Amino acid sequence: MPIRPIVPLLAVALSCAMAPAYAESFYTSLDLDQCVVLSVDNEIGGAELRCDGHGGFDVYVSDFDARMSADFGTRDSYSQTFAAFNSVGETIEWLTDDDGVQAAILRYFIDVDGRKAQALVVSKVGVPDQPGCVIGVVDAAVDQSNGVARGIGAMAPVVACDPEGVVVVPGPGGALVTEFSGARR
Repeated sequence: MPIRPIVPLLAVALSCAMAPAYAESFYTSLDLDQCVVLSVDNEIGGAELRCDGHGGFDVYVSDFDARMSADFGTRDSYSQTFAAFNSVGETIEWLTDDDGVQAAILRYFIDVDGRKAQALVVSKVGVPDQPGCVIGVVDAAVDQSNGVARGIGAMAPVVACDPEGVVVVPGPGGALVTEFSGARR
């Protein structure tokens, strides 16, 4: 089923009306060499890492079969990532409101068969009794992609985690970006 571009636009518009405005964005570095290794799988080549985040929230990075995923605050048992080989960027944008850290935005680099794209993945930050999740994927080549990602992030306090409910904003990256596990199509 084709992605309907109107859904992401409505989501961003609703974020302005329904969710609190973010007071601040904070940026932290993600240096995988400085993370704690939680487990290693030599058979398929991968690892689970715990990295320092922001505001007392850790970042959990999974790297398996040349595909990465990240959880913020708490680990989630449902891995959400791109179908194509990918890696995570080195900067995380944390979105905060009066209640604290609500969302995180992380750039992914997607590369397979000579085709490349970048995407901004927006995640709701989890707490111990309620894991976070990916709530949006924005093709980084879209005009104002950072603002669109922040608009989706503004919805984090009012969005329930649903692996099939990820908002995708497509662009020139095409299927490299839209083929995201959990993406509503």
